[in-house]
Amino acid sequence: MKKKWIIGGSIAGGVLLLLAAAVILFFANQFHIEMEMKGEDVTLEYGTAYEDAGAEAYLRGKLFGNKTLAVTTENGVDTAKIGSYTVTYTASQWKWKGEAKRTVTVVDTQKPTLTLKGDAAITLTKGTKFEDPGYTAEDGYDGPLTAAVTGEVKTDTVGEYKLTYTAADSSGNTATAQRTVTVKAPAVKKPATVSDSNTVVPGNKTIYLTFDDGPGPYTAQLLDVLKKYGVKATFFVTNKPSYNHLIARMAAEGHAVGIHTASHDYKKIYASEDAFFADQQIMQDIITAQTGSPTKLMRFPGGSSNMVSSFNKGIMTRLTAAVTERGMRYFDWNVDSNDAGGASTSSEVAANIKKGIQSSRYANVLQHDIKKFSVNAVEEVIQWALANGYTFKALDETSPTCHHGVNN
Repeated sequence: MKKKWIIGGSIAGGVLLLLAAAVILFFANQFHIEMEMKGEDVTLEYGTAYEDAGAEAYLRGKLFGNKTLAVTTENGVDTAKIGSYTVTYTASQWKWKGEAKRTVTVVDTQKPTLTLKGDAAITLTKGTKFEDPGYTAEDGYDGPLTAAVTGEVKTDTVGEYKLTYTAADSSGNTATAQRTVTVKAPAVKKPATVSDSNTVVPGNKTIYLTFDDGPGPYTAQLLDVLKKYGVKATFFVTNKPSYNHLIARMAAEGHAVGIHTASHDYKKIYASEDAFFADQQIMQDIITAQTGSPTKLMRFPGGSSNMVSSFNKGIMTRLTAAVTERGMRYFDWNVDSNDAGGASTSSEVAANIKKGIQSSRYANVLQHDIKKFSVNAVEEVIQWALANGYTFKALDETSPTCHHGVNN
């Protein structure tokens, strides 16, 4: 009997132990950690401070009630760099662990800064060269940007043209600016006025052929053609060391020689009055060395109506007065061959000149002897003009200046 009791007691004790373990396991399974994140996911502008709202954690269970737990935060948010970041909150108690995550997105929603250099509205005379003053584009996040420029300015055609500048940053934010360029016809002054009393008005059907930017590789060919027909012309010359010897030939064959520019660098020439006259003096010295005497004839780079000088407000107004005070006589033109604009063939150049000559009492024709197709048109023009009763002359200090209106 005693042995059976012991066995029975052992069985009963085992059962009790199992029951106790089951009870403990039951209550243990009722515990869990609950995470409560404060606030929602966050989107913020780059460069602004990130203030974490945090999270709370509780040990939930029926045996001991609710217990507040400490929360550990892992925060890798870099607000100086665009991107998506995860903030992780964790809490633990004994074997139980809890975790919550917050997404922080750093964005750039600010437009770049786009600023036009020079004027937003530019007016220039037909046939003059347009040089875009440019722009500055900067983004707070990406730094300097390059803007796309759309639109075209046709300086050989009178009209209004729009240039649109668009700068985009890496986030797709864009900034735009627009420039209006108005191309107008040259405003030609009457040749003989009280303010231009030295002018001797030539007879009808007088042609002054003038050539800018040489001497160059086609100048000798041009001189041969002029000599063949006994025609005198005018050359507004630049500094071309390999061809400067042709200036002596121009003068020796009875052509007029005037100053154009030594460098033909608009930014340099029109930087100041001193810079302009320094450039002119270089060319005057070359002409004097080649011909034996200085000249009083000149033509402004771009003409007196140019707007390439607009970066220096009012300089053409000052220079047109200053060159006259210094005893120089500057010439513009009233017939444009358009060889620096839309024309690209000899036939086009010749047609433009003939048309201009016929609509002028006398013609001061603009060409460039550094362009072969323009030089090749000269013989056709001469033959046509002589056949139609025209006379050719070289410019001198009494010739009509054909001054354009000064725009700057």
